Amino acid sequence: MPIWKQLGVALAILVVVAVGWGLYDRPAFIFGKALEAPTQGAGRPGSGIGGFGRGPAAVVVAPVEIDSSGTIIRALGTAEAGREVTLRPQVTGIVTEVNFRPGSAVASGELLVHLEDDDERIAVDLASLALESAQETLERAERLSESGSVTAVTLSDARRAQQRASIDLRRAEGELAKRTIRAPFDGVIGLSDISVGDLLTSSTDIATVADLSSMTVSFDVPERAARDIMVGQSVTALAPALPGEKIAGELTAIDNRIDSTTRTLRVEATLPNRGEDLRPGMAVNISLVAPSDPQPSVPSLAIQWDRDGSYVWKLDGDVVGRAAVQVIARRSGAVRVAADLAAGDRVVVEGVLGLRDGQTVAPIGDSAPLQRPDGDGKAGPVTGRDESAAAVKARG
Repeated sequence: MPIWKQLGVALAILVVVAVGWGLYDRPAFIFGKALEAPTQGAGRPGSGIGGFGRGPAAVVVAPVEIDSSGTIIRALGTAEAGREVTLRPQVTGIVTEVNFRPGSAVASGELLVHLEDDDERIAVDLASLALESAQETLERAERLSESGSVTAVTLSDARRAQQRASIDLRRAEGELAKRTIRAPFDGVIGLSDISVGDLLTSSTDIATVADLSSMTVSFDVPERAARDIMVGQSVTALAPALPGEKIAGELTAIDNRIDSTTRTLRVEATLPNRGEDLRPGMAVNISLVAPSDPQPSVPSLAIQWDRDGSYVWKLDGDVVGRAAVQVIARRSGAVRVAADLAAGDRVVVEGVLGLRDGQTVAPIGDSAPLQRPDGDGKAGPVTGRDESAAAVKARG
């Protein structure tokens, strides 16, 4: 294409761009005809949410509310039996009886395992005979002492001999009792590979007995909630293995120190387990509501961030100002904050881009409804957004 044609096309494009810009920014004098200048409000560049045109920028606002419902703490823990013990023998011995079936319920004091005890039984018999002999000697000495036939020293020696014999018998009986392993409490016994003829030592694990009537779950709470929790508070538990089933429990123990690494406090909750559906080792999701002082709550869209931290744009009439906030907790689109905000204060939730301290804005979406005729002629509520559009139409 000849160079002059290329220049002509470029010139034509520049003319079209200039005319388009004039239509957008200066519509009052296009094609030599004066047009009516738009009034401040909707339908004008810069009047949209967060606009940069002439006049106040339109922003959507929402009221500040006071939240006194407390802080919800959620944590993942592992279920543990309320009581659980691993059985081990106190002495070395050969198994002669196994009186339990793995996975079955056992009662407190029930005999579970018996070790070979022939020598211990003989020791008990000998100690019993020695005690009988010492008792007879003491009785004879007491009778003779009444007539003065024996000295006080002889009577005292007889009494000490009887006491030693009694102690020897209790010792022998204790050694015999160590040859039997009994259930320490009511519960369920776990799997075991012990069989008759095995040689057990004091470090051999026989089986685990667990009381499944209740379960405990340990979890961590942040240090900022440490002063708001106490023993007896209600908790709710959900186990992935039991979908749809909520278990209500309570806090039963609180640690006495904050972990300096994680800045958390260890607590323990107890959950009822009447059907024994929960088993030790299961994952459990715990939720706890920690009461706290009433604090302001704002929509999550109102929270802004920069190098100085989090803040919101607070309205004073139709002028916005920056208000620093500290985020405490988030819940369902709302954020609890620590800030110089009161109930009913308005904050900007949409149109925050380009705002600056002291800027005048046109708030819409205010919480206070106005009244207008509905389509059927009856009075109905009007939101701030509706009112702004109606006002613009009236001014136009």
